Amino acid sequence: MTQEDELFNLLEKQKAAAFNIKGAAGEINMISINAAIESAHAAAGIRTMMEKVLDGMMTTVCRMITRLLDSGNFSLDQKSLEEFAHWVGIDEIYITNSDAVTVGSNLEAAYGWQFPEDPKAQAFVFRKLMESKDGVVTQPIKPRDLDSQMFKFVGVSRTDEPGIVQIGYRAETITKYQVEIGAVFGILASEIKNLGGRVTNASKAMQDMTGELEKELKDRD
Repeated sequence: MTQEDELFNLLEKQKAAAFNIKGAAGEINMISINAAIESAHAAAGIRTMMEKVLDGMMTTVCRMITRLLDSGNFSLDQKSLEEFAHWVGIDEIYITNSDAVTVGSNLEAAYGWQFPEDPKAQAFVFRKLMESKDGVVTQPIKPRDLDSQMFKFVGVSRTDEPGIVQIGYRAETITKYQVEIGAVFGILASEIKNLGGRVTNASKAMQDMTGELEKELKDRD
């Protein structure tokens, strides 16, 4: 076999390798598309999972407040509740009397605010907690009655007397963590896509170089 024949054989092998790399690039690109789709599914799953976790966590905090009220050693003073809210990491607290009027909160302006009797109002659903000793209401993020800000609220029945114990998180407090977790999946999909692009470019460069060498050898003949 002549040196030229060996070179042609090597070029054929290189063409085959370039073809295989091109196929791998196509598969990587498909993986990146699937990863992007899965990242969207993952983000939706994260939101659902966090909703359930928050429901459980917020219900536990509400029940802790009811136990403290039962003990008679829990102050309804605004400053005390402000410190408590900061300690447990929640944005808002509302504690009512039997008339659904707020008598305890970490917000000074909330004192005297009454849970509405209008069935169409966002906070109306919590009024039923006054009719039970162990009621629980969990609500997804929605605009609140007070000022239309987006909040997630959870409430339980007071156990020392008829009333409501409710806590809330601002929507941005929740979505901040959802976005941060979901972004991880998006970054992964983007990196896979970039890898597919680099492999595609490498395959094209190999094919171009092989084509030029073949042409040069044929021209010599």
